[in-house]
Amino acid sequence: MLRIVNLEEIEGLLLRIPKLVDRLEQQDPEFIQEVKRWLITLEQVLMNNRMPVGGSIAALRAVLNTSEHGVIPAGIVFNGKPTSRKIGNATAADVLRRTSELVSNALREDSSRIAEAERLGQQLLAIARSKGLTLVEISAGEPIQNIKKLWRTISADSNLSPGAVRLESLIGRDDALIVLDRVITAGHYDLNPA
Repeated sequence: MLRIVNLEEIEGLLLRIPKLVDRLEQQDPEFIQEVKRWLITLEQVLMNNRMPVGGSIAALRAVLNTSEHGVIPAGIVFNGKPTSRKIGNATAADVLRRTSELVSNALREDSSRIAEAERLGQQLLAIARSKGLTLVEISAGEPIQNIKKLWRTISADSNLSPGAVRLESLIGRDDALIVLDRVITAGHYDLNPA
């Protein structure tokens, strides 16, 4: 189970793919090396998060490495004579596509779980607002303490506590606080309505 910060780190790496594809379109001679560096970074982040898909990414990196020595991977077909640059670029583009699919599939469950937690956080805060629950002692410049106070208020309310338990079971207490903070920051809830 990934934490929000870890999921977003991996998603951030996936968001670099369009810039890599731009380099291919611009016929950048460093395209293959950039893809390799990106793969190494992604692989390390996945391994740090104990995600087995990191091994699959290492295998794809190996395919890219062998293509630089003239090995044409299965499934890649050329019109005309395959040059080493054509082989490398085609392999790197294929590796990007396959990596994106593998990692996106590996993240699907965690992404859904966190999206559900965000919806639940919005609902909890909407109910809290409709009940008139506010924080009694809001400390200016203490956003973390304010979020913790809000969490305690929600958890103590008999109508909201089942939702708080569900939220915590989905993503843990620390990520629940992050979700509440984001809902508030997005303007969906005022900590001290007038």
